[in-house]
Amino acid sequence: MIADSGKSVAEPVGDAGPRIYIVRNAALEDLLFDRGLTGVEFRRTCLRISRHFIAHLADELPPDDTAELLILSKGLVYQLGEAVAAETGRNLPANLIATSRSAVSQGTARIEVPYACFEAPAGTLIIGDTVASGATIVAALSRYLEAHPVRRVFVVSYAGTLLGAAKIADFCSERGIETAFLYGLAVFGLGANGFDLSFLHPETITRDDYVQRARELFTGKAVSAVGWDFGAQCMAPRKYRHLSWVEADVWGLTDTEAFAFTEEPEDWSELAHERAAYEGVLRCADSGGPRSPGA
Repeated sequence: MIADSGKSVAEPVGDAGPRIYIVRNAALEDLLFDRGLTGVEFRRTCLRISRHFIAHLADELPPDDTAELLILSKGLVYQLGEAVAAETGRNLPANLIATSRSAVSQGTARIEVPYACFEAPAGTLIIGDTVASGATIVAALSRYLEAHPVRRVFVVSYAGTLLGAAKIADFCSERGIETAFLYGLAVFGLGANGFDLSFLHPETITRDDYVQRARELFTGKAVSAVGWDFGAQCMAPRKYRHLSWVEADVWGLTDTEAFAFTEEPEDWSELAHERAAYEGVLRCADSGGPRSPGA
């Protein structure tokens, strides 16, 4: 592991438990402290971050025995193939898998796998994904292992939890697979809804200045540093604006600058996969009426 690339720093977290590094750089700060970052600028920022991740991992990725396990669709925004090409001059073969959350609660999620294509076997896999419960990556790895063996797995995540890392690491350890995790700015605690990853969560491990910055940005509310449907910022920006409006409503922050980009949804069906994040706590639903989810 290259701890200091000159533009980014990776610091190990503790001596016990999963091998986790907290990565700090300006690009991650741009992403995790601007919930209104969308479109092309979001995509460009994600690529900058992924290049930093790859720079840290450059000495741990065997040139002829490394491939990506690309989780569709959120893994697309990590742009790891382009990041590897830019940082090392090498190609990164890719295995594809589609996953879908069918149920979410704190610490757990039920994951379905409707599609997989594993044509690039490798002893070392790299995965880019938000890590909450860890269930998505466990499901993806479980399916991959039905087709190919693997010795090492590197997970890079702009926002990830200790809970998720532990679940993934335990799954891999039982199968003799080494793991390492690179997380952006913090090791987050997971909110009770199974979606929120906040700097203000009592279990979050991060720098004090990041906690204070989040407290000021969100007026002391434990708002997630990433949206409830990460990647929608560029892949489905209208849905992201609608979902973020719901999130702001839950926290009572619809009139704040941090959520000035949001739009109230008219069709609640597009938010069905994230319903567990707001069901029962949505403020606009208190009085019933046409704005209530499912109405």
